[in-house]
Amino acid sequence: MSGSEARHAVLVLRKKAGDEIELFDGKDLSFRGRIESVSPERIDGIILETQQKSIPTLTPVVLYQALIKGSRWDWLVEKACELGASQLVPMTTARTVVQPTRASGLERWKRIALAASKQCGRSSVMDVAEAISLPEALETLPAQGLALIPWEKESAVTIRQCFKKVSCVSLFIGPEGGWENSEVELARRNSVFPVTIGKNLLRSETAGVVALSQVLTEIGG
Repeated sequence: MSGSEARHAVLVLRKKAGDEIELFDGKDLSFRGRIESVSPERIDGIILETQQKSIPTLTPVVLYQALIKGSRWDWLVEKACELGASQLVPMTTARTVVQPTRASGLERWKRIALAASKQCGRSSVMDVAEAISLPEALETLPAQGLALIPWEKESAVTIRQCFKKVSCVSLFIGPEGGWENSEVELARRNSVFPVTIGKNLLRSETAGVVALSQVLTEIGG
């Protein structure tokens, strides 16, 4: 191990030669290792055991989330990863007030996802994509998947009522100001189903977490 991962292990976790350490490859494998030598920039050791692959969510869930401000977005990245989203796609909509971030911001989101994976024991790391617009997002939807758009004006149809066995689930979450009617109609024309996730009007980041939790409950992930 080298760079920031080595520094974190040595300076924060206080790891030293002889200690055993848990590692993962960011995809699907985890390992048990033993540290042989330590410096602030590098850790050398040996792999003692390749552990059983983690069981991924049976159906991948992609969260298309309208960009929100600052720390609230960082919180959303962390929680989406902890819950088990396979990918987070930042999205711009008609009422989005946050501009897409620079490459350095995207790298920071990826670091948050990595840290969340380590914290919750997830051996895969949620992918964070570059920001795209709602029309661009709709163009990426797989033909055999299920796509849902929580909307405050939909009060009858729930996620459970829409659910069926599919290859993947796409979840569209609007911005702080909500969806415009024309955006929901565009989503409908692209086979995205408006649903309700509860009676209360939720903040954007809360809606993302609640909807993702409901979807994963139906999947059994």
